[in-house]
Amino acid sequence: MKTIGMRTLLGTVAASVCLISATGQQASAGQLHNGWNYGIDAFNDGSGGAAYEIKGLAIKETADSVFVALTGGMPLTGTANGSAADGNVGWGDLFFNFSGNNFTTASNQSSLFGIRFAGTNDSGAASTGVYQNVQAKSVTGANHGYGSLRQYYNAGYNKTNTLGTDLPTAQAAYNYLYPANVASNPTTGNTPILNVINSGTKVGDIAMLTSSALTAAGLDFGHFGANGSQTIGFQFNRSLIGSGDYLANVFVECGNDGVALAGNLEAVPEPSSMAGLALVGLSAAGSMLRKRRTLTASSTN
Repeated sequence: MKTIGMRTLLGTVAASVCLISATGQQASAGQLHNGWNYGIDAFNDGSGGAAYEIKGLAIKETADSVFVALTGGMPLTGTANGSAADGNVGWGDLFFNFSGNNFTTASNQSSLFGIRFAGTNDSGAASTGVYQNVQAKSVTGANHGYGSLRQYYNAGYNKTNTLGTDLPTAQAAYNYLYPANVASNPTTGNTPILNVINSGTKVGDIAMLTSSALTAAGLDFGHFGANGSQTIGFQFNRSLIGSGDYLANVFVECGNDGVALAGNLEAVPEPSSMAGLALVGLSAAGSMLRKRRTLTASSTN
């Protein structure tokens, strides 16, 4: 009878530990496809034309990384606009809200996570990367944009899936972005579009991804007919942000379009927990090896 070596058993144990720790993203909303969670935005609510149109946001979680992708007409470096203060309108920052509160309350409490991924935008963050304890602010005024979400909707952009499939109506957007007293009476004066980081603490960097890397990771906006002329992607270490149910959202700097996505990120296992799993696996491996040796010895007698 063939004896299984310790190296083979340890390899099996390592694979088992990885399988336990690398639980896939269990989205509480969104649309799952190829391991990615998608929020698909309306295709006709980009005020100003194709350059301002967002078509979708997608997020994928692995054991040690979070992958993010956006598609639409806006390049990573923005688009020229002579009416903007800096002559350019681009992407705002991406926010993750794990707090369970509406976005404005979470911002006021500095409980957001924010990611500056566009290095040429008007973010208050000093550099690209992942930030915690974030407060948000609006830069729509400096980008010849809408002074409020209500103004954007009044201009005729209250479309189905207005902020994506998870915030499909204007009321759903108001309910998430603002406190109840504002959501029940939204006006042009009380619904600012908070679209970049105002303050926060940087906790890590992001790595930009090529289109081929995104395809290799399983990204497929085409499955939803949502391929834009521009697709932007990046990844960062899973340990840099929170866990549990979240709502992520991003607007362009002028507030001419935005998209949101609801999902869930698994908690990162504590080192002690991983060590415990490894010890259990090693114990099982030792037991299996001893049994194999006993059976081998018996068969030769």
